[in-house]
Amino acid sequence: MSVLPVRPRHIWLRSFYGFGPEEDGYIGWTEPGPRDRMLGKVEDGDLFMIYGATSAETSKAQRNRVLGFLQIEPKPIRDVDKASPVGIKRKQDHGWQDKWTHAIPVVRAWRVNEPILLERVAPTTYRPEAGQAIAVWNPELLPEEVDLALKVRVTETSVFGEPPIFGTVPERVPLAQAYRPSRAFPGGFGERTALYEDGPTQLYLAPFIGDSFALLGENKPFGDKSVLLKIGISNDHVRRLGELNSGFPPTCIGRWGKPTLSEPYPGRKAAEDAEQVFKDAAKARLRSLGGEFFLGDWDTAHIIFANIPGVSRFGG
Repeated sequence: MSVLPVRPRHIWLRSFYGFGPEEDGYIGWTEPGPRDRMLGKVEDGDLFMIYGATSAETSKAQRNRVLGFLQIEPKPIRDVDKASPVGIKRKQDHGWQDKWTHAIPVVRAWRVNEPILLERVAPTTYRPEAGQAIAVWNPELLPEEVDLALKVRVTETSVFGEPPIFGTVPERVPLAQAYRPSRAFPGGFGERTALYEDGPTQLYLAPFIGDSFALLGENKPFGDKSVLLKIGISNDHVRRLGELNSGFPPTCIGRWGKPTLSEPYPGRKAAEDAEQVFKDAAKARLRSLGGEFFLGDWDTAHIIFANIPGVSRFGG
């Protein structure tokens, strides 16, 4: 990821039924074409200004209101790659499983703290009669509209799949101030930067220690010993486990437990390929919850994991 500017290069317009980056860390399109077209336009650090769609699925108080801003990383993913179990269940409950599946990941988010009509921020770019077209084509705000957007008061909020926000950022500040400087990692100050150096990367399988069914909002069947599982990759599993558990309040009795680790793969791509092998094999023997999450028998999951090529120095 490149070093980000003190002002977003571009702000793009997009409508949502609501604003919940804590559960859905992505922006999705139903067809791959519009998503891929956007990937050819956006740059690292670009923002999407999200407003409430004028539809029955959006609460009346949010329709045509600016709801928040999302900072993206320009790479293609699937919705389930950055959707929480809650977000996945919501789509299932509404029959939206096939919608917004072609996605771009969100890395930061800001919620608007005051009711602001979209026309006040994007008086030229937004046209009510073009609402559906805007949802697909996501026009770019004009420079003078970007200036207006940067004055909107926001509070930074957590994004699913990213380090959580714990009240360490200022509230109700203009977007220009919230965006600059980029958020520091927990416990530090200054600009948020990321350096991706390829090198030895491990595949991990982590069990959730606690009531997995309660976490999923389900009643535990009598005698069912299934556990919530997460498959993933990391070049520092201790840091990664800390990041995963930092999303839980300190008083929670549930935590991600010590992961089972593979031997190091030579690089990130090889580890990602191994992760996909696990996902493909696990679908037939575990209950997929979307993305990297599964529910099922730990021993079964461990056997699948152990049989992935490269996991064991002496096997696979």
